[in-house]
Amino acid sequence: MTYRLFLWLAWLPVLLSGCASTLSTQVTRFHAWSPELAQSSFAFVRPVDPSRELEQASYEAAVAAELNRLGLQRAGPGQTARIQVDMSISAQVDSRPVLRPVYQEVPVFRPAWRDAAGRLHPAYWGPDPLGPRLVGHQQLLAAVQVSTLRLRLMDAAAQGQPLRTVFESTARHEADGSLLLAQIAPWLVRSVFVDFPGQNGQVSTVRFDAKTGEVLRPR
Repeated sequence: MTYRLFLWLAWLPVLLSGCASTLSTQVTRFHAWSPELAQSSFAFVRPVDPSRELEQASYEAAVAAELNRLGLQRAGPGQTARIQVDMSISAQVDSRPVLRPVYQEVPVFRPAWRDAAGRLHPAYWGPDPLGPRLVGHQQLLAAVQVSTLRLRLMDAAAQGQPLRTVFESTARHEADGSLLLAQIAPWLVRSVFVDFPGQNGQVSTVRFDAKTGEVLRPR
């Protein structure tokens, strides 16, 4: 008798949301935000990496759009902005242990039998009609892409004093590496500003409908 072991090749969904039609991020926020800051001007303080100038500009544009939505305006040339925006975004690939189910295909003995016409059919070994059986799990290493956005808003109102951080947030997304950083960046930016400024010290999961972009809220 021959037994054949094989791995079930269908992956469980890798997005944290657990469903291909949704996208989830984990967001941490700390803030000392004041409503009066909503009418302030802002500027980005992190020097642009020459090798990623256009890419960085697109990420800054996404952040600027969210700040505009909150009532802040980008400072013009030669103007001093009250809010200094420090933003960084990165992606790295980690190896994570995952469990894959292992199924065993077990032949089933079929005894000899006669049909209605009296013809004798010999016994034989055949496949189990119930299909392969789960016999355990195998631990493997899977590549997981971790994309991270870090954002700080700093108040420069006090002349001659160090910048005072009034909002800082980190948004993370984990996937199987099929998404480019440029694809996930808009979702990370939006995650940071959902229900801005949010609860101080809160770690939350933000879920989006990947097709419509709508924020999916708990019911």
